[in-house]
Amino acid sequence: MVGRQAAAAITGEAVSEDMIRALVRGFYERANADPLLGPIFAAAIPDWEGHLRVVEDFWSRVLRSTDRYRGCVMSAHAGMRPQPIHFDRWLALFQATAEEILPPAACRRALEAAGFVDQRLRMMAGAVGTCAAEAPLQAG
Repeated sequence: MVGRQAAAAITGEAVSEDMIRALVRGFYERANADPLLGPIFAAAIPDWEGHLRVVEDFWSRVLRSTDRYRGCVMSAHAGMRPQPIHFDRWLALFQATAEEILPPAACRRALEAAGFVDQRLRMMAGAVGTCAAEAPLQAG
């Protein structure tokens, strides 16, 4: 409970698990319908429901300081080789979804974290990053 209170204090607004679920599922709905990103996600993700749960756990950790996500974002994306246009589109769709679903302060925190992930994944295009670099993603 202390972690959740700390996350709310950081964002200034409570973020519910329902909001996180809507954020993740809303983003992927847009991404899958997108002609640029849809084919990449379709080829990379064999188990959609499992993937959505993992991503929900990730955003719950970032926005609510839960301990459900214990993976490594960089390793999970190691096999992908997106181009800059893919990153730009990913961020645009994520931002539109976050602005629609999250309260303003939580939205800013989510966009900050998404920007950090974006930078790391762009860097990884040439070499795989490490999980140690993910510490700034945690809300508390």
